[in-house]
Amino acid sequence: MVLLLTHIRINFVNVPVRIPFPHSAGVCMAKAKTPPERSKSSSKTLNAKRLESENHRLSLKNEALKQRNRELELISQAFLAINSSLELDRVLATILEAIRNLFGVVGSSIWLIDPETNEVVCRQAAGFQRNVVKGWRLASGEGIAGWVSSYGESVILPDTREDMRHFRQVADKMKVELRSIISVPMRVKGEVIGALQVVDKKVGRFNASHGVLLESLADASATAIENAQLFERANLEIAERKRAEKKLKESEKELKDKSAALKEVNTALNVLLKNREDDQVDMENIIVANVKDLVLPFLEKLSRSQLDEKQATYVEIIQSNISNIVSPFLRQIPMKFFDLTPTEIQIADLVRKDKTTKEIAQILNASAKTIEAHRNRLRKKLGLTNQRIQLRDYLMTLV
Repeated sequence: MVLLLTHIRINFVNVPVRIPFPHSAGVCMAKAKTPPERSKSSSKTLNAKRLESENHRLSLKNEALKQRNRELELISQAFLAINSSLELDRVLATILEAIRNLFGVVGSSIWLIDPETNEVVCRQAAGFQRNVVKGWRLASGEGIAGWVSSYGESVILPDTREDMRHFRQVADKMKVELRSIISVPMRVKGEVIGALQVVDKKVGRFNASHGVLLESLADASATAIENAQLFERANLEIAERKRAEKKLKESEKELKDKSAALKEVNTALNVLLKNREDDQVDMENIIVANVKDLVLPFLEKLSRSQLDEKQATYVEIIQSNISNIVSPFLRQIPMKFFDLTPTEIQIADLVRKDKTTKEIAQILNASAKTIEAHRNRLRKKLGLTNQRIQLRDYLMTLV
């Protein structure tokens, strides 16, 4: 039998002792000490194994510490990226590329809920075929990202072949089979806005420690998204205001141009109207002059000829009708067109100045009867015979 004792190997030899019956018998045991050289060799071998085991343990611990330091550095870089820029796509691309490099995986992506359609949209992606994934839309609850965004729970999927929630069309489009997925919800003020997702081709690639790290990064990414969205909305509002101001200025300019054009048109219309009025006055003057020159003299001669009573009545009717025809024009015709004598014009001016017959007679050194005769002739020439209108009131209407 071999017994290990204090690192020294000792050999025991058992030899039976025979004594004549009926006396008792026993065993004589002898021992021999192992040579010193052999004992030292065994001790060195044991120490080497222990040292190797300890070195392996320390190496694993050191690697874990390095990994933790890389994770902390990633989180620090993520927060620095968030604080250094408000450009959402740039911030998310930086975070996702850092995650992909740290984990050594195929790809990573951020999916956001579209509030208008309630779909989940890949806002940013990093890694293999990222342009294929970016912009992809999933229905609410569809795929791992859609499920996490809907239920607000993290998912660590060791093997996509064993979970029906996995949406294979994205991987098919990428032309690669994704075997492991880890996806964590992103929250802003307690409300889920999307999911942060990491994928790889190896089975069982992720564990709970990856989930803890991704949840921290998801919170940071959600904060970045909220800040960037606020910044984008502010920029959109500013841009909208600038467009509104530009449109308002264009409208004001257009209004000024239209106002100037209308003013020009109005001026032109006024000129045309004035010309029309002048033409109308000229036409009226021509009509009145033609009547006075071409009609009235012959009627006057006809009325003085030897006419019977019936003929005289017809001539008088014709004179009256002609007077009625031209009377609308006479109000707008200056007195010089009525063939007034200088004395009649003088008397008409005094009548307009509200002078009485007696006052006019004194001014002109004439009798009252003479002035009254001139007033009657004025009324006749002005077409006021048998009309209930004062001579002065009518003269005041003349230009």
